[in-house]
Amino acid sequence: MFFPLFVDLSQKEILIVGAGTIARRRIRALCGFAGHMTIAAPEIHPEIRKLADFYPITLCERKFEPEDLLGKDFVLAASGDETLNREIYVMCREKGIPANNCSDKTMCDFQFPSIIRDGDVVIGINASGKNHRLVKETRIKVEQALEISGEIYE
Repeated sequence: MFFPLFVDLSQKEILIVGAGTIARRRIRALCGFAGHMTIAAPEIHPEIRKLADFYPITLCERKFEPEDLLGKDFVLAASGDETLNREIYVMCREKGIPANNCSDKTMCDFQFPSIIRDGDVVIGINASGKNHRLVKETRIKVEQALEISGEIYE
């Protein structure tokens, strides 16, 4: 079970390896929180390119290179390649960089909650990666109870 911990990312360097569906969701969730994101992927989705116009995002349209880890505070391995994600996680552990392997929940130093954001209020909901449906149902109940219609990130 994961402990909910809110972290100030405003001065942090975050590396996201990959630009697929999961990576895009994570990038959207981090916009407005992260100090700077670097995205390394052979192909960059147009949605991510658009986000890079408004947020501090560097796009590296190429495969991951181990040097990409230099100076990073957090890493998301979301390449779509389970072997690469595992290798990135292991490299991060060796360097003491907290990492999230989107392919394997047992290789995650942190998890992404479902986020409800309404102005300065941020609510995170998580079920330790075990029950995404329960998280969604809980998010809907919280929104209804608090009459929140803010931004939603899953």
